Amino acid sequence: MSKIDYVDPFAVVIVGLDTEDGEEHHLFDERVFTPLDTSLVKNIQVYGVQQPVLLRTVDGLSLVVDGRQRTRATRRAAELAQEAGEVAPKLPVRYVKADTKRVQGIMISTNELRQDDDVLIKAAKAQRMLDLVGDMEEVATAFGRSVQTIKNWLTLSSADARIHTAVRAGKISATAACDLAKLESTQQLEALDSVLAATEEEPISRSSLKGIINKVTSPDDGSASSPSSHSTSKAKGKQKGITRSWVRKALKTAAADSLSEEQKCVLKWFASGETEKGTWYDDFQWNADNELEASNGKVKRKKKTGVSADLSQEQKVSDDVFEDEPSEDFEEDDDSKDVSAVFTSFEDSLRAALEEL
Repeated sequence: MSKIDYVDPFAVVIVGLDTEDGEEHHLFDERVFTPLDTSLVKNIQVYGVQQPVLLRTVDGLSLVVDGRQRTRATRRAAELAQEAGEVAPKLPVRYVKADTKRVQGIMISTNELRQDDDVLIKAAKAQRMLDLVGDMEEVATAFGRSVQTIKNWLTLSSADARIHTAVRAGKISATAACDLAKLESTQQLEALDSVLAATEEEPISRSSLKGIINKVTSPDDGSASSPSSHSTSKAKGKQKGITRSWVRKALKTAAADSLSEEQKCVLKWFASGETEKGTWYDDFQWNADNELEASNGKVKRKKKTGVSADLSQEQKVSDDVFEDEPSEDFEEDDDSKDVSAVFTSFEDSLRAALEEL
C-alpha cells in the first residue's frame, strides 16, 4: 500500500465538481452536488481527517477516487481557518495504481460496502466518550449529531437489557425503546411485555405505545380524578378539530401569553410546518415521517449525512431514531389539517380569547 501524503485539499480534483465531466466519466459521483455537511466540517476542524482520501493520477491531475465529501469539507474547514488566521488543515491521501475498471470498482465498494453502527452501539460509544471528556457538545461534534440526539442515545443506553435485546431483534424500534427507557425499571419490563404482545401481528403505533405507557404508569385504581368541566362539555358531542388558521390567530391572543416558549414553538410548528432544529418535535417529525413512508412502501427521503467519530464513512445509513432534519411534508396553508390532539388543555381558553377578537 502506498504511503500517506498530506496535500492542499484544493490541489486535488473532484470529477464533476471541479471539472465539466458527467456520467460518462468513470469517477463521476452524483453526491458531489449534495449540500455540504456542516457537521463534517466541524468534525474536521476539531479532529482533522482521520481516513486518507484515495487518488488516481490521470494526465498529471490527482483525481479523487474515494473521499469526495471529506475533500469538500476539508476545503471549507481550510477556508474558515484562513479567515480566522489559523493553520489550514491538510488532506491525507493515498495514490491508487490500477486500471480504469478496477479503480471504478474501488470507488463503488468503498462507499457501498461500509457498515454503519446500529443505534445501540452508537449509544454505548457516546456514553464512553462522555465519561471520558465530560462535554456533551464535544460528543455531538464527534458523532456529527445534535446534542439532543446524543441525549436520546444516552437515554436508550440506560434502558433495561431486555429492551436492548428487543431492539436488536427488530421487535421494537429504537424510538419506542427510548420511550420505555424513561420509565422505572419494573415499569420498563411490564410495558415491554405489553408492547411485544401488541406487535405480534403488526407494528405498534406511537399512540398505542403512549397508551401502554400511561396504563403502566397510571394504573386504574378507581381513584382517578373526575373529568374537568371542559372535558364534560365536550363529551356531549364530537369535538371539531381546530385548523391551522385558527392556531395562527390564537397565538396572537392573550391566552397564548400563558404558554411556555416551547409550547408556543410547537403550536407555531403546526401553524407553519417549520420546526426548530435540534428540538424533540423536530426529531419526532423526522422519525414519524420515516415510519409512515416505510409502512406505505416508500423509499426514505434523502437526509443530510452525518459522520462517525472515526470518519470511516461518508454516506450514513439513516437511523430509525433521533435524527435532526426537519420534514417538508406540511403544506404552506392547509387549513383542513386537524391538530386537535395537541395542547388540548389550552384549547378552551384560546377559543374564548379568539372570540373576543
